[in-house]
Amino acid sequence: MLKRKLCQADITWELTCSGPLLIRDERFTEWKAIHKKKDEIFPDCIFLSRSTKADFDKAARESKNKPPELPFFVPGTSIRGPFRAQAERIIRSLLPENAEDGLTACDPFLQGKQADRTLLSCSKRLAKAGKEKSIYCQACPACRLFGCAGLGSRITFTDADIEQHASVFRDMIGIDRFTGGVYSPEKGGGANMHFHVLENTKFTTKISVVNFEMWQIGLLAYVFRDFAEQTVSIGYGKTKGFGLVKGEVKDIILTYPKATTRIEHLASLMKDENGYYGIINCEAPEFEHVTDLPQAMSFYCQKKVTDIPSFMQTVAPFFNCFIDELNKRAGGEEIQ
Repeated sequence: MLKRKLCQADITWELTCSGPLLIRDERFTEWKAIHKKKDEIFPDCIFLSRSTKADFDKAARESKNKPPELPFFVPGTSIRGPFRAQAERIIRSLLPENAEDGLTACDPFLQGKQADRTLLSCSKRLAKAGKEKSIYCQACPACRLFGCAGLGSRITFTDADIEQHASVFRDMIGIDRFTGGVYSPEKGGGANMHFHVLENTKFTTKISVVNFEMWQIGLLAYVFRDFAEQTVSIGYGKTKGFGLVKGEVKDIILTYPKATTRIEHLASLMKDENGYYGIINCEAPEFEHVTDLPQAMSFYCQKKVTDIPSFMQTVAPFFNCFIDELNKRAGGEEIQ
């Protein structure tokens, strides 16, 4: 399904975090193990950066006295993980827990049994699946979008450079779960967690979805809404209150192989193959709030969405319809 590009959505997404944000740079763990002395106090971790080894070593040495200033960034994987987790949470909340495999979001780490059922992630289950249907058709809704072993992802997240920030230290106290007091491996107690974090951060990632179904864009609309309402955290220390971000979609560009006035998607562009891939047939909706962009390549047509809230309201109901169809199948009815 990814050998030819039939449609693509490119979304510019801006994230802000007024509180502490921490993406650990694991190079510092190795550096500290080599250089730390008993009479020197280094932070437990510092924020991930693009610095060279020489610049990083210099900043690491100075970090015991002042917060470092480096070209910090948030990797796309640190955004993609919480984004997928929230999408899976939405899917599972709308479908029965006992739905057969493939009808609700699988647990990528699950390889156990429940009653008389064997529960497997799509990566494990599809390795044993038959060939009468496509792998895409047999995958769960989350893996259809984000991919799994044997099924390529159709959504990507770019790394995001930190556009603005305040570099600070945060000292915290660990709790001994046995005594209820302050946990410290050394005598004297006191603050025993010394973190380097960024505050008042702003960064932007670009999300690309290739060969999308309309319900997948509708699912993204709901995840974007949850991030806009600041209900999702990213990075390290979520239980400590770190990483609570607010997202805002800034730009949406749709790319098609031909000019159109509709929001085309796989079901409308690949009708002859929909049955093999398990794609639910639905018409492409009319949408007026777009403007044509200059064509970079003669055989592609690009459209920029000019009213993002209206676009989200248009695509979200397609996810609702998709969930209704899955609930029918879970109840023993066949999807037409």
